[in-house]
Amino acid sequence: MTNNADIEWSYPGARWWRFDFHTHTPASSDTHWHRLIGRDGELTPEQWLQRYMDAGIDCVAITDHNSGAWIDKLKHAYERMQKSRESSFRKLHLFPGMEISVNGGFHLLAILDKDEDTASIDTLIGKINYNGTKGNSDGVTRRSPVEVIEAVLEAGGIPIPAHVDSCKGLLRVKAGDSSSPELDANTIRQVLNQPDILAMEVMDRSGSKPSVYTEIGLSWSEVLGSDCHNFRSGPQPGSRFTWVKMEEPSLEGLRLALLDGNGFSIRRSDDLEPFDPFELPEHFIESIEIANAQYMGRDRPAKLEFSPWLNGLVGGRGTGKSTVIHALRLVSRREEELANLEKGSEPHVTFERFNQVPSGRMGKGGLKESSEIQWTAVRDRDRYRIHWKQDGSGTAVEEAVGSDNWQPARVQTVAPKRFPVRMFSQGQIAALAGEDQRALLQVIDEAAGVASLQRNLEESCGAFFAKKARIRELEGKLDRRNDLVVEQRDVERKLKRFEEAGHTEILTAYRHRKRQRTVVDRQFDTAEAAANRIKQTAAALQPEDLPDGLFNDIHEEDRQVAVTMADLAASVRTAAQDLEHISERLREFIETQREKLNKIAWRTAVEYAANEYESLIETLREEGVTDPSEYGRLVQERQRIDGELASLDSVQEDRDRLIEQSQSLLEDVTKARRAVSHGRDRFLQETLAHNEFVRIRSLHYGADHRTIERSLRETLEVLDHFEGDILVMDEGGLPAKGCIATLLNELPRDSVQRSREMENRISLIKRRIHAAGTDHGDFGGHFNNHLKVKYAKSPEVFDRMQTWFPEDGLLVEYSRRGDGADFRPIAQASAGQRSAAMLAFLLAHGEEPLVLDQPEDDLDNHLIYDLVVRQIRENKLRRQIIVVTHNPNIIVNGDAEMLHALDFKAGQCVVAQSGSLQKKDMREEVCRVMEGGREAFQRRYRRLGPEPTHV
Repeated sequence: MTNNADIEWSYPGARWWRFDFHTHTPASSDTHWHRLIGRDGELTPEQWLQRYMDAGIDCVAITDHNSGAWIDKLKHAYERMQKSRESSFRKLHLFPGMEISVNGGFHLLAILDKDEDTASIDTLIGKINYNGTKGNSDGVTRRSPVEVIEAVLEAGGIPIPAHVDSCKGLLRVKAGDSSSPELDANTIRQVLNQPDILAMEVMDRSGSKPSVYTEIGLSWSEVLGSDCHNFRSGPQPGSRFTWVKMEEPSLEGLRLALLDGNGFSIRRSDDLEPFDPFELPEHFIESIEIANAQYMGRDRPAKLEFSPWLNGLVGGRGTGKSTVIHALRLVSRREEELANLEKGSEPHVTFERFNQVPSGRMGKGGLKESSEIQWTAVRDRDRYRIHWKQDGSGTAVEEAVGSDNWQPARVQTVAPKRFPVRMFSQGQIAALAGEDQRALLQVIDEAAGVASLQRNLEESCGAFFAKKARIRELEGKLDRRNDLVVEQRDVERKLKRFEEAGHTEILTAYRHRKRQRTVVDRQFDTAEAAANRIKQTAAALQPEDLPDGLFNDIHEEDRQVAVTMADLAASVRTAAQDLEHISERLREFIETQREKLNKIAWRTAVEYAANEYESLIETLREEGVTDPSEYGRLVQERQRIDGELASLDSVQEDRDRLIEQSQSLLEDVTKARRAVSHGRDRFLQETLAHNEFVRIRSLHYGADHRTIERSLRETLEVLDHFEGDILVMDEGGLPAKGCIATLLNELPRDSVQRSREMENRISLIKRRIHAAGTDHGDFGGHFNNHLKVKYAKSPEVFDRMQTWFPEDGLLVEYSRRGDGADFRPIAQASAGQRSAAMLAFLLAHGEEPLVLDQPEDDLDNHLIYDLVVRQIRENKLRRQIIVVTHNPNIIVNGDAEMLHALDFKAGQCVVAQSGSLQKKDMREEVCRVMEGGREAFQRRYRRLGPEPTHV
C-alpha cells in the first residue's frame, strides 16, 4: 500500500484521508504517559503529534476519557511545529473530542469541529453531568444516553459509539450467545433509534452483532481508531485507522462521508480487499485551459482542473459544457472518432459548427483566429503540456522537469496512442448500437490492442501482392519463350543444310569448341567480377569515427569504452586489408590460370578447329557458296538463342519458386486474419465475462448478408448488376441465391465449426472467381465474361480477392433487468436499452481517461442508477472519468470527486463553481441547475438533516 505520508497530493476535489477516530493522550489516566507526568520521560505534545505525523495519519480525533485537557496543548504545539517547519513535519488535522462514559455502561466518542477547544469540551462535560474524574472512567453521566447524544449534536458534534464489540461497547454480546447483548436491550434500543447517529467504532468486523441491532435494520458506518494508550505496546499510531473521503478535512465533510457509509466514502485499514487510494491511473487529464474562444476565455483563460477519478461538468444549456468537450477533442486529436457517424448526425454537426471561425458577425463557429487551448496530461506518470493554436502555427508539446518547470518535448507528436483519451457523446454511443457495426468494431479493436494483429494482416497481404506483381513481371518475360523456340528450330534447320554437305565433322567440331571457349571465357569473367566486388567491399569497410567529446578521457569508464571502440575500429580496418589481399591473390590466380590454359592441348584443339573452319569457309567460297559466313552467323545465333533459353529457364525456376512462396503467404494471410478474430474473442470474453448487462460475441467473417455483399462487390469493383451470381433475396428477406447465399446458409451453430466452415466456403468463392477470370467460370455467362475482361485488364483485383475475408460480425445481447439473466438480441431493445448496453460495454474496459458527453440521454433513471452509477463507481479508481451530464444521479450517487458548474454571464461561458459535493455552495448549485438534484442527494444520503448539515 502506498504511504500517503510520502505523497504530495496536488489534485482538486475530494480525496482519501487517513483518520484515526480514537486516540488518547496523557490526559487519560489509564495511559502509560499519565504516570510519567512531572517525571523523566514525560511525553510532550510535540512528541505525541510527531508519532502520528510519522505514521502518515492525516486526521486525529483527540478522545481522552471524559476530558479535553490536552486539546489546547496539542493545538499550540502544532502551531509551533508548523512555524518551525522541520523536515519531519507533516500536516495534521486535529479534531477535538472525548470518550464519554455514558450512563448505561457504554462509551461514546464525541467528535467536534476543528475550531473547538478545551473549553468546548468542558462545556459539553457540564451539559452531560459527568459525575466522575476528568481523564478517568470512574463515573458515568447523570444524563441518559439519549440526552448525552442530543448534547453532542447540540454542540455541533458527531456522536460515535466506541468499540461497540469490546469492553464497554454498546453492542457487545454475551460469551457463548452471539445474539444476546451484555447491556440492557432497552438502553441499546434508545441509542439505536437516534436518527443522527451515523457511525460506530467496530474493532472486529467478523464478529456478531446482537439481534436487537439486526432487527432494526440499521447500517451505521463502521469506523476504526487506534485507541492507542502508549507507544510501547498494543495498537500504535497508523496500525488501525479509517479512510475517509473529503475535499478538505472538516466536520461537515466527515458527516457526509459517514452518511455515505462503508465502501462509498468510508474504508477501513483492516479491509481484506486491497485498497490504495493514491494509486493513480497511468493516464489522466490534469487540466484544460481555453483562451479566446468565441464564447469562453475571452477576457482571461477559462481553466478547469480535474481529479484523477470521477469529474462532472454540469450547467444549463449554452453554458459551455460542449465547448470544453470540443476543445478537448481538438487538442487531443480525437476528431476522427466522429468520422464513423453519419455526416448529418448531431455530434458531427455540433463539432463542425464549433470547429470553425465565423466569417462574419452572424457566422457560425466557436473559435477565433486567436483561440488557444492548453491541455495538461499525465502519460505513464510523466506530465505533458500540449498547446494548440487556431492560427495554424501547429501544436507544441512540453514535458515537465521537476514540479514547475517545462521544456520542449523531444517528440512533438500528438496522437491518440501517445495521449490516450476515449470520448463518446450520446450520439456516438447510440451509433455503436446501430446496424452498421463498423464503429463498434473500431472501438473493440482499439481497446483490445488488435491494431498490431491488423498490421500483421496488412503486412502479409502486402507481401503477397508484391510476390504476385513479381510473378506477373517474370511471366511477361516468359512470354518470349515460344518465339525463341521457333527461332531455334529455324536456325537448326539451316545449320543442318551445311552439315549435310559433308562438312559435318568440321562444323560440329568448330561449334563445339566455340561453345567451350565461350563458357571458359565466361568463367574467367565471373571470377574477375568477384575479385572486383571483393575489392569494392574492402574499400567500403571503414569504421565510423566517434563524436568528439562524447567519451571524456578524464573518466576511467569512458576511457575503457574508447579503448574498446578503438579495438573495434582496428578490427574493421584489418578485415578491409584482409579482403584487399584476397582480391589481389584472386587476380593473380586468375592470370596464372589464363597462362596455364594457353599452354595446354585444349588450346591447340580450339585453334585447330577454328583453322579447319576457316579453311572450310574458303573452300565453300571457291565452290560458289555466295554467303559462306552464314554458317558462322547461324552458329552464333543458335548460341544466343540457347543462352536466352537458359536464362528463361532460370526465370521459370524463379517464377515457380515465387508461386510456392505466394501460396505460403496466402496461408500467412489466413492465419493473420484468423488471429484478428481470436484477438477480438479474447478481449470480449475477458472484458464481459461477468458483465450483468451486456454480452458481445464475435461472429467470425460476419453474418449480415448485405454487409458481406458490399465487401465482396467493393473488392471486385463490381458495384451493381449480377445479382443472380452474387446475392438474391427471397420474399422473407433471406439469402436465396448467389455466392453470398452459398456462404451463409445452413451454417453450423458451434462457433468453432462455423468458423472453419466459413473459411472453406470463402476459399470456394475465391477459386470460382479466379477460375472465371481465367476463362473457366461456372457463373452466368455475363458475369463470367465480366470477370474474364477484368482479369485481363486488372489482375491485381484478383490478388485482392485472394486475400479477401468478410469483416467479423458482432452478436450484441442485453439483459433486460441488468441482472445477468434473460439476455436478448439488442435489435429487440429500446433506444434507451441499446444505449445502456453500449455504455455498459464502454465502462467495462480500458484504463485511459473516459469522457462521456450526456450519456444519460435515452436512459430512464432506473438504468442510470442501476447501470451507469454502479459501473462508474466501480471504474473510477482504475481510470479517470469526466462526465457532462444533466442527470444529478450520475454526479451525486456516482460520488464525483470534482465538479465544475458552468454558467453563461455577460456573453461568456464561465466556471461558476468548482469543488466537491462536500461544499454546500456546490450542492446548492447542483440542486439549482439539475432537475431532481435534491432527490438524488436524498437517495445517496438516505436521510437528510436540517440545512445546512447534509445538503
